[in-house]
Amino acid sequence: MTQMKERAVALIERIPDDNMFYVLNILENIEEMSSNKSDDKKQAMEALQNILKFSGRLPADFDADKELEEAREKKYGSIG
Repeated sequence: MTQMKERAVALIERIPDDNMFYVLNILENIEEMSSNKSDDKKQAMEALQNILKFSGRLPADFDADKELEEAREKKYGSIG
């Protein structure tokens, strides 16, 4: 057993039994987080690929500022 694990076990042994529920809850959450890392990475990569499918689909003459201004004008009118 590594020194870190030995320290963790020693700390756990000193905790009263009525507080062990919290220790178990924390340990289970840590275990779940570490086991889901590969799934999270896979999901993130799939999301990125989905976003990249849409890149380059705007017309060459697209003016984002003009589109934003027109959308604001349509929604809010001229406030002033």
